[in-house]
Amino acid sequence: MAEEIALLPLKEVKQKAGISTATIYGMMARGQQFPKPRKIGTKSLWLQPEIDAFIMAVAHGTSWSPMMGQSMGQDISA
Repeated sequence: MAEEIALLPLKEVKQKAGISTATIYGMMARGQQFPKPRKIGTKSLWLQPEIDAFIMAVAHGTSWSPMMGQSMGQDISA
């Protein structure tokens, strides 16, 4: 099954991650590892795979990185 790629508004990001707007923007402002949004017009939208990777990193007690999940579904043995 292919990974679903969607752009999520802040409201959905907060629901998925279970954290507040202040926490999200605070983490980004302090340079902590939280996915940065993409700007489309005046909207800030987050890539769903990056939010999912962030949640999994937290669940596993590791730090999220923008490169997480980049090789998902690729054969690395070649």
